[in-house]
Amino acid sequence: MNTLALELLRKISKKNSLLNLDANNWLISFYQNPNFWLRYPFLKINKKGGKELFNKLKVNNFGYTSLMNFYKLNSKLQKFELIFEKDFQSAFSKNPFERNSYEKELINLIEKINIFYKILKGDYINILPNSKLKNFTWKSWIKKKNILYNKYISSLFFSKKKNKWEKSNKILDYIIFFQKKKGGGIIPSDKRIKLELIYNKLNINFFLMVGYSLLGIIILFFAFIKNFFFKKNLLRLINLFFIYHTLGLIIRWYISFHAPWSNEYESLIFISWCILFAGILISKNRNLIIPGLSCLVASIILYIAYINLINPEITNLVPVLKSYWLVIHVTIITSSYGFLCVSSLIGLLVIIIFIINKFLLKKNIKLIISDLTIINELSMIIGLFLLTIGTFLGAIWANESWGSYWNWDPKETWALISILIYVLILHMRLIPFFKGKYIFNIFSFLSIISIIITYFGVNYYFAGLHSYAKGENLNFFFTERCYKLLILILILIIIFFYKKKKSK
Repeated sequence: MNTLALELLRKISKKNSLLNLDANNWLISFYQNPNFWLRYPFLKINKKGGKELFNKLKVNNFGYTSLMNFYKLNSKLQKFELIFEKDFQSAFSKNPFERNSYEKELINLIEKINIFYKILKGDYINILPNSKLKNFTWKSWIKKKNILYNKYISSLFFSKKKNKWEKSNKILDYIIFFQKKKGGGIIPSDKRIKLELIYNKLNINFFLMVGYSLLGIIILFFAFIKNFFFKKNLLRLINLFFIYHTLGLIIRWYISFHAPWSNEYESLIFISWCILFAGILISKNRNLIIPGLSCLVASIILYIAYINLINPEITNLVPVLKSYWLVIHVTIITSSYGFLCVSSLIGLLVIIIFIINKFLLKKNIKLIISDLTIINELSMIIGLFLLTIGTFLGAIWANESWGSYWNWDPKETWALISILIYVLILHMRLIPFFKGKYIFNIFSFLSIISIIITYFGVNYYFAGLHSYAKGENLNFFFTERCYKLLILILILIIIFFYKKKKSK
C-alpha cells in the first residue's frame, strides 16, 4: 500500500507528500473525501504544453490544476465533457514523432485522469483474495457488497476524532487474517514488508541522482585545473556512492523476488550502476576524470527514471522472464552498455580536450590524450566482448522460450548491428585513411548511437518479441532538444577536424 500510494502520488503530482499528508494518508483521504480532491489543484502540468494548455486548464502559478478544470458543461446534452476532447483524439491518432509538445502533454494528462478514475473505482487496491475466481485473482476492496471497505472508512472518521484506533486496527487485523487464510502463499514475509517500507523511505535513487550529479560536476571542474589527476579521497567518495547504489539494487531484488532489471525502470537503474562500475574499473587510481564523467551520465539516467517518464512500480515478472536466463543474459548485455557508454564518454572528452588544449596550457596534453585513448580502446573491447557473449546467450534463451534461435526481431537485429559497428571501429587502424587515435575517438563517441537505438529506440518505438519490456514513448526523441544536441555534436566534430588540419 505504501509503495502504491507513493507511485500514484508521484505520477500525478510529482511529489512524495501533499498538504502535510504523506502518500499513505493522501490515498486514504482520497477515499474519504473524493470531492475535495476533484477540486483541489494538485495535478502537475508540464510547461512544455505551452500557454494554450495552461490557460485552458486554469493552471496556477505553481504549475498545478484540478481535475474539475478538465471538464466543461455541455448545456445541450446536460453533461460534462473534456474541454480538449477533439485535440486529444487528433493527438492520439498521430505517430509519437509527429506529435508536438502540446499534444504529448495532452496524452500524459489523459493518463493522469485515467489514474484518478482507477483510484476511485479501487482498481489499484486488489487486497481481497478470491479463490473462486480463475487463477485465484484478488479483487478490489471497493465493491457494492463489500462491507469491509465501508466499515474501515467509517471507522477512520471515528478513530481520528476520538484518537482511539482500536476499531480501525481490528478491521485491519481481520483483513490480514483473511488474506493469510485465503491467499497466504503469495503474501510477502514481515521482513520483506519492513524492508520495502525502509526502501521507500530512503528514496535511494533520488539521493544517488543528486549525489552523482554534484560529484561529477565537481570532478570535471577540477579536472581542467589539476592536470586531470586527483587524490584518492575523491575515489573513496565515489566508491561509497557506488556501494550505496549496489545496496539499493540488492534490497529491490530481495523485496521483488527477482533480479532488479526486468522492466524499463529497473534496467535504467542497473545501466546507471553498470556505467559507474565500468568507470571505476577502467580508470586508473590516479585518473578520476573517467569516474567523474560516469557519475554525471549515471545521474542523467537516474533522472530519466526518477521523473516518472518510466513507471517505477515493483511488478511481478511476465511468464517469459521467469527464467534463470534473466540474470545471465540481461546482466551481461546491460553490463556491456556500461563499458560502451564509458568508451563513448572518453571519446567525447578527447574531442573536447583537443579543441580547448590552448586554454589548458598543459605540456603533457598529448600524453593525456594517448592515455585516454588506450583506456577507451580497453573499455570498448570489454564492452564488445560482453555484448557479443550476451547476444549469443540471448539466442539460446530465445530457443528455449520461442523455439527459434534467431527471428530477426528489432532488438536482435540492432544488437547484431551494434556488434558489427564496434568490430569495425576496433579494426579501423588497419585502414590507412581511418588510422590514428583522433579518428578512433570520434567514432567511439558516435558509436553510442547504435546502443541508444538498440535500447531506447527499439524498446519505445518498435514492436517485437521483446515488447514485454516496452514502456511509454519517451518524448526526448524527435524533439527540438534532440535536434539541438545533434547539431551541437556536429559542430564539435567540425571544429575538431578544422583544428586538427590547422595543427598539421
